[in-house]
Amino acid sequence: MNAAEVAEIERACARLVLEFAKFNDDLDHEALAGLFVEDCVFARPLDPAHPYYGRDKVHAIFRDRKARLTRHVMTNILITVLSPTEAKGNSYVTMMSAADPDAPWPREGEGVFIGSFDDLFVKTGNGWKFKSRIGNVALYQGGHVPAIPVPSIEETGVPPQ
Repeated sequence: MNAAEVAEIERACARLVLEFAKFNDDLDHEALAGLFVEDCVFARPLDPAHPYYGRDKVHAIFRDRKARLTRHVMTNILITVLSPTEAKGNSYVTMMSAADPDAPWPREGEGVFIGSFDDLFVKTGNGWKFKSRIGNVALYQGGHVPAIPVPSIEETGVPPQ
């Protein structure tokens, strides 16, 4: 691969990182799920020990949770091209949220969470997609860390063998 091809892959994968944040904040769950391949793996930053398997399960996480106002700020996006059809990446996420997405703006957030995502990207017939996206939270300030119940196998899907 030449430098222009590498740069094009890096840009396409970095755009997925930014689209994930935008679609998440806009509550566009269908578009967010469309960023993943069918047989993907996704682990939420506040619950990395319980990954979800499959695009339909990722879609359900976001679609079925109570709506909140969120803002995800993505930084330090570093993409490493592995081949013409595969890349990996790491990015930092800073997130704030508030309970009522329809309350008048501006409003006080419920704390600041800082973490990261480790990503694996693959090129498909429909462009670049997430194959896996594993999040974690390293720091938080203010508010509280929500207690997330352990999901069932029906919720997470079955890991590939």
